Amino acid sequence: MAFEWRVVYCKPRQEARAQLHLSNQNYRVFLPQVRLRKRLRGRDRICIEPMFPRYLFVSLHAQHQSWAPIRSTRGVVGLVRIGDVAPTVPNELIDQLLSFSDDHGVIETSRQQLRARQPVEITAGPFAGYRGLFECRTGRQRAMILLEVLSRQQRIEVPMDAMRCV
Repeated sequence: MAFEWRVVYCKPRQEARAQLHLSNQNYRVFLPQVRLRKRLRGRDRICIEPMFPRYLFVSLHAQHQSWAPIRSTRGVVGLVRIGDVAPTVPNELIDQLLSFSDDHGVIETSRQQLRARQPVEITAGPFAGYRGLFECRTGRQRAMILLEVLSRQQRIEVPMDAMRCV
């Protein structure tokens, strides 16, 4: 049978509920999630959140599986549609997301886990070749580095892909 992945639009913050109820109805469901560090109530916390808020993927057989129960599932608004057509998601994209995720669907946002004060080397940009100390992430794709310039430590911000662990 040829199954195709479709996108389900969920109610706010109810992706996990929709995933559970769709799974209970024997649909194959994938909710990609990411592990993020957030500051909550003055403390750094590790949170797991959906990679695509309010969306999840469901595998459907176009001719042999009824789509009607999806709309009435708790947590679900409906299938994403363009006009009257529910477009498919390329299998390669889902396979790639599945290959990056663990058994619970959690995808690590960066392959290299950096700790504070860990030595790094800048590989691109105006500071390429310099070594410094990783201080913190400033956003999804950027980090703050302590770099010794003129006998003083200076903070500079660099893209995450422009540095490597030493």
